[in-house]
Amino acid sequence: MTAQRHAAVENGIRRLDHLTTADVVVDGRRVSYASGGTGLPVLFLHGWGLDHSVYRSALRRLVSRGCRVLAPSMPGFGTTAELPQRERSLGGYASWVAKFLDAVGVTEPVLVLGHSFGGGVATRFAYDFTARTRYLVLLNSVGDPASFPLTGVRGLRSLSVTDVGRQLRSLTRITPRSITSALAAQEVFIANVVRNPLVLAQVAWIAMSADLSVEMAELAERQLPVLVLWSEQDGVIPMAAFDTFCSAFGTDGHVVSGGHSWLLANPDVFGEVLDNVIHVQVAQHGTQTATANTAQLRELLRPTSVPKRIVMALIDGVSPLWVLSEHPTVLAADLALCYPKLRPGEVRAVARVMPTPNTFRLTVIAKDRRGLLADTAATLASERISIVAASVTTWPKEGLALHSMTVHSETGFDDRRWETIGVRLREMALGRPPLDWYLPSGRATVTQTGEANGQSVVRVTAPDRLGLLSSVSRWFADHDISIEAADIHTMNGVVRDVFLVDGEFDIAELERHLSGPSPTVSSRVVDMLSSLLPCRRSLIR
Repeated sequence: MTAQRHAAVENGIRRLDHLTTADVVVDGRRVSYASGGTGLPVLFLHGWGLDHSVYRSALRRLVSRGCRVLAPSMPGFGTTAELPQRERSLGGYASWVAKFLDAVGVTEPVLVLGHSFGGGVATRFAYDFTARTRYLVLLNSVGDPASFPLTGVRGLRSLSVTDVGRQLRSLTRITPRSITSALAAQEVFIANVVRNPLVLAQVAWIAMSADLSVEMAELAERQLPVLVLWSEQDGVIPMAAFDTFCSAFGTDGHVVSGGHSWLLANPDVFGEVLDNVIHVQVAQHGTQTATANTAQLRELLRPTSVPKRIVMALIDGVSPLWVLSEHPTVLAADLALCYPKLRPGEVRAVARVMPTPNTFRLTVIAKDRRGLLADTAATLASERISIVAASVTTWPKEGLALHSMTVHSETGFDDRRWETIGVRLREMALGRPPLDWYLPSGRATVTQTGEANGQSVVRVTAPDRLGLLSSVSRWFADHDISIEAADIHTMNGVVRDVFLVDGEFDIAELERHLSGPSPTVSSRVVDMLSSLLPCRRSLIR
């Protein structure tokens, strides 16, 4: 478990969208940046006059979708030192971006997103460092100087404070829905003006005069994947630039409602329109990472007492979803528990102490059967044990299941309690499941992708309630659906669980099963009923 996860558990919440701010040195100068998440590396470059801080809500959407987000305040903005005069150009900023990635230890290709001026830098970075770019996403980007109301050198020279103010008002247009983000953007802009007005003016010149037609044409020739996103009410860069970008890259692009900084006002829309790109890129990155982790698992198990043929059979049979759920050293220790072969009726359970008090990684090896995950989750809930996170994999041919759960309890674990847990797990394995205490509250959402060879990836999003994991798993078992792998998480009181299942089912029926009255109507009733149950409600599923 990572240090970030430990901190989240200690606070009673496991945040999957957490962002932290840190400093790093690039070319001897201080750089401020936000980062968070693990998985697909995503580089976000902000717009003119702003810094990374105003985009936090939008960036969290990327973190929650399985990305490692890196968002620097570019030179001259926020608290990042400015570039030397001779380096203040799109090419200079692009070179700086490459050095920043080196400084934070990112060596693999990144998905690059750039907003406004950041889009111009992103395009030039992709042109100069194509091998380090896996995908380019441009949001209301500069790069077509003919689209600006003030065009050419004469227009730029006549740029006045009034003009800048008008651009700023359009950039951070305040509406009832966007008032918080707009005020934050204005505050950051004013701070940047006060801190270094000369650099701000010079970068404005660079942004408005940027002509990236050559770079766009060359990137199209190189067949770099590009997504162009724009907004209908952009008062800074009109739709004519959107048409230019789409034509140059040979893409249809996508238009949303809102002003120039729509992703600040509507971070949910930002996450939604990027869903397809992120889903595909995360899947591709996950496959690559899973392959590397599988090779590492083989090496870690080589010196153990597990025979080589058993190692090969175990590793070849696991799902990539499980391989990506934890660090290979943790997973190797779990796999080693699968040997020797289980005796008839045996349930093998091992608990490893975690740094957080009263927190353990509980690994259960048992004969696989329908409903096993449901029974395991319900057994732990009945013992007042919170499931903070979990991963599951099965070997259908061998009839073997491995459940690994990070569990927490407010009360301590002594030998007597562990013995009670062991007895209940053995009873569960023999087919005597505990009760299901799930009381739905609010709407659940179920999505399904894949459906290849009868297998599909099912994502369940619902308010976190006692017995939810058990209820989902029980429903699958009752409908003859096999769970072959799972990755279980909670974020801000919302469950976001992923299951790899085998079999066909009705999504709408599962949604109805998991959904209940809105929280405002039912929360008091649910809380009252939960207080009567023999276990804690917090974080238990």
